[in-house]
Amino acid sequence: MVLVTGFLISSMFIDIATLIIAKSGRFLKTLYSLYIFTPLRLLYSSDKIFFRDIKKMYKKLMKVSFFYRYSRLLVPPPEVPALKKDYSVFVIIPAYNEEENIGACIRSAFEQTKRPEKVIVIDDCSTDRTAEICMEAKKKYRDLVVIRQRENRGKAHNISYVINNFFLGDVTLVLDADTILSGNYIEEIAKPFDNERVMISTGISTPLESSNIFGKIIFRGSVFQYLFFCFRKEAQALRNAVSVICGDSSAYRTSFLKKLGGFPEGTVTEDMDLTWEALEMGHLISFQGKAFAKSRDPTTFKGHWKQMYRWYSGGFQCIYKHGRKLLKAKLLLFTSLLPTYFDILVYSPLFLLGPVLFFFFPTVIIWFYILDFLFTLLALLYVDWRMVTNIPEIYAIKFIWSSVWLFAALKTTFEYLGGKRVWRSRWNRDGLYAKSSGHGFVPTPTLNRHVSEKGI
Repeated sequence: MVLVTGFLISSMFIDIATLIIAKSGRFLKTLYSLYIFTPLRLLYSSDKIFFRDIKKMYKKLMKVSFFYRYSRLLVPPPEVPALKKDYSVFVIIPAYNEEENIGACIRSAFEQTKRPEKVIVIDDCSTDRTAEICMEAKKKYRDLVVIRQRENRGKAHNISYVINNFFLGDVTLVLDADTILSGNYIEEIAKPFDNERVMISTGISTPLESSNIFGKIIFRGSVFQYLFFCFRKEAQALRNAVSVICGDSSAYRTSFLKKLGGFPEGTVTEDMDLTWEALEMGHLISFQGKAFAKSRDPTTFKGHWKQMYRWYSGGFQCIYKHGRKLLKAKLLLFTSLLPTYFDILVYSPLFLLGPVLFFFFPTVIIWFYILDFLFTLLALLYVDWRMVTNIPEIYAIKFIWSSVWLFAALKTTFEYLGGKRVWRSRWNRDGLYAKSSGHGFVPTPTLNRHVSEKGI
């Protein structure tokens, strides 16, 4: 009973319900608005109800739930139409010691069905051949601009430098230097900007497969998590409650970035920070399921731990940084962040300490592992049934990610309680990758939504 109750209030149930309701009839949308939005509206709206008058509260309940007030947020268009306006798209690629990846990244940015007007690479004082490779690429691509910084300042600072000092078009696409785009990426990612309220458009990003053993384990275990999060991100976008965009390949309305003065600093996850900032300002964030990108994930245990720690600690840093401002983005706070963090807070200790807790609560732990396996299996069948063979690697990744999340939660919280309010993000690529000869991935314009790396 406890496990069933937990599922009904979990972020997973909210996301599943969102997608079902969004594609169903008006009656179910009404029930969904009653389930999700009525408590939020009653308790947290600007015109607060203090439960002094039961009759008024009941009238308010009826007004909020049964007049279909919020369900319009859940109705997705059947198909995103072609661009009404020919947007000018500029691409920014911040890079540091990316000699193995920068060439392929630049090539994929230019070889698009909708070609960008400019691609700007800003080299953050790399110590390898990154700048040299960019200058060689400039001979082939006349619209490539290469900037070399004299001092290493970090990703967010470099992006903001370009935003504040260079002319940019209507849409700015920011790529990590190890990211490779599908051939139709820019065409697809720019479509939502026909809606003037959309400030950010994000797509699907999955990892590239590595050649070393641990890299293969990371890939086989994490690619499922990436693809399944795309399902959840689609649901979050329908509520306008996306918890984090793809930091390696999202597009932004340039006027929005100019107004902010560039990317926010003060956390190690500027993409999450910017996501929450946009939602707090009342803007829309769109998810494009036909815009595919791939990036190179760390291929060593040390590198993977560092990456996941940065992501998870950045989430807590953003919570402490934004604080009460999150009440301006109620759908984000109450339907994405709080349920998700509650889920993980319960799931991680149970998953890690289950063998010990079994001696005290055997029935609960047995049912926990059974249901976890069944939910994982169902998710695998939804994403790609061929990934069923990846279950051992998936559970290895679950163990690592649960451990990192708890460590990040404790460490970041203690830092905050100790008075820390600003976290610096600097490039640090030591130990991320095993020694290899690089990858030979070449993207194609048409990628299946649930395709694995071997299927490309």
